[in-house]
Amino acid sequence: MKTPFLFAVITLSFSFSVVANGKELLDPPVFVSSNNVLDLLMIAKPVIVDTLPGVTGWAYEICKRQYANKDGVSCQTGKTNTNPYGGARLQLNAGDTLKIHLVNKLPQIPESKHKDDPTEGFLLQNPTNIHTHGMLVSPRYPTDKNPTYGDNVFVLTFNSSNGIPDMSSTTHSHGDMKMDATDYQITLSRHHPSGLYWFHPHAHGISLNQLSAGLSGIITVGKVTDYVPTLPSNVNERHLILKDGQVNADGSLHDQEDPNFCDDSTSTTATGACNHVSGGKWYFTINGQLNPSINVKSSGGELWRITNASGSVTYDLQLNKKTDGNAANMMMQLVSVDGVSTTPTKGISQGNLNQIGGAKFESVECPNVKFNDPQAICVSKLHMMPGTRAEVWVINRDVNGKIISGNGNQATLQTAGYSTGESGDTWPAVDLAQVTFSSIKNGNTQPLLNVDDSKHDAVGLNFNAIAHDLAVANAAFSPDSSCTPLPNGWKRRIFFGIPSNADFGLGFELVDEKGQPVAGSFQDVAAFPDAKKSICLPLSTGNTPVNEHWELINLATEDHNFHIHQTKFRVLTTSELNGEPPVNGILQDSVPLLTGESGCDGTVSAWRTNVCRTLPVDVEIPFAIAGDFVYHCHILEHEDGGMMATIHIGSSSKLAILSK
Repeated sequence: MKTPFLFAVITLSFSFSVVANGKELLDPPVFVSSNNVLDLLMIAKPVIVDTLPGVTGWAYEICKRQYANKDGVSCQTGKTNTNPYGGARLQLNAGDTLKIHLVNKLPQIPESKHKDDPTEGFLLQNPTNIHTHGMLVSPRYPTDKNPTYGDNVFVLTFNSSNGIPDMSSTTHSHGDMKMDATDYQITLSRHHPSGLYWFHPHAHGISLNQLSAGLSGIITVGKVTDYVPTLPSNVNERHLILKDGQVNADGSLHDQEDPNFCDDSTSTTATGACNHVSGGKWYFTINGQLNPSINVKSSGGELWRITNASGSVTYDLQLNKKTDGNAANMMMQLVSVDGVSTTPTKGISQGNLNQIGGAKFESVECPNVKFNDPQAICVSKLHMMPGTRAEVWVINRDVNGKIISGNGNQATLQTAGYSTGESGDTWPAVDLAQVTFSSIKNGNTQPLLNVDDSKHDAVGLNFNAIAHDLAVANAAFSPDSSCTPLPNGWKRRIFFGIPSNADFGLGFELVDEKGQPVAGSFQDVAAFPDAKKSICLPLSTGNTPVNEHWELINLATEDHNFHIHQTKFRVLTTSELNGEPPVNGILQDSVPLLTGESGCDGTVSAWRTNVCRTLPVDVEIPFAIAGDFVYHCHILEHEDGGMMATIHIGSSSKLAILSK
């Protein structure tokens, strides 16, 4: 939303080393679980960004707990992740336990846009926490037997060097307060899907600041061959973490990201960056590197595993290739979205394919495959809003998608620039990396990868088994008589709008089987925290999953990005809503809610009177994990501004064992 920005400026006295543009892209350093456990010391702290000129950001210094110093809050020299700003990768397997001792060594924030919000003055002290985005894990609280947290965003860790917070005025919206360090223990179900996930802070009010400064990394579960079983051995895997940072001419970092930072947001003014009128730059990096080179020299091409780890930026990613002086986007095969593999139902239309994909890609016909008989999903562009992940197979192709021998052909990985709407933001077009396809004597003749989603698609992903595996954690969230399931045919309607006293907010109502709002259920759009918008429901008998239908309504003239924790969902097609059989969906954890027309002023009344014309997005959500968590817009300016609400899932029955 185009509103005046207060800039938080980080100014620290460090020297900087500069790495020249065009260096070969390096994969993030990886920490691998052993004997079903990955036990880490993770320190949030200021770091020198050695691949940018004169910049200090915030990042996670990570080492395995066995390499912690005796003080327990620092790592031994040589045992940490290199280039921490770029992000590390945590490699887990289904059934593993991730243990994190999170230490806060962040400085105070000199300015915070939301410090003057009611009870939010403590945000200047820069508390933090951690969220494993997209993971199907418990958000449990500590117990006497297990004093650690699960993937729980209702805990904040403060750096005592920044002062002691006023505990009494903040617990209602932010939960538990810890000093200096917090322990997390996050156990994966034995049936957790393999794929690409990520981790980042989720401190409401300053989540944008902390991500924009660099605090994030990625998580991979299992192997790509779990869902591409015939992946050729000559296909190289790469992990690409997209981050952006705005830097003043004096080297200080804007962490309260400004979408109008560049003097000309419609064109690229410098490769990997665009210019601010005052002499500053807005840098767009991959794995912390500015304008790296990517040499695709494997005969089988490469599988790119891409994460948008920016706070608010939307990337319209394309691989642009010049042939005979003409530029065109290369075709890529889409393998997964948001950590779940993708294979379309036979006979699906192109319109339904794009709809179930949640507007996250621009589909094209695969080579020798028609849209009405798809064997794979091929795309020319990825629409990646914040938090989105996608995996694509990239190999040298001609304009028709046919694989050709690499002979030094070059392409540019770029974001084409994107406007989020009349009252929204305009994100710049930027060249991100230079790609070269090396000479290959024997080209790959396999036109498409065989994606087997039998274990991980919207039908095969076993939420029942996940619920069973996590039943012990679910037991801590006992039955609640105030939580009632939706009657058959009912749905929840969620409004994304603008409250009278804040920038962003959510509203809510129930809709019966006849499509009529249920009397007494309406809650007008309001900013978080507002207990009235807390959704409460129980799991089914025996703590088994329950499915709900949610209708998402964007009331504004700018895009939003719906995201929910602790589960996945599938987008319902228009044909399914009209009574036709469902198609094999694409499970995801966020979906774009595209801008409404000019009559949308952010109010429910404009929508009810048809002044606001907007396309709803209908989703089916399986709830299998009990606990307290949130749903929100994952444009973090919007989340911090109030577009978030809580949800409580209670157990259907009390189990004998509360924790292990």
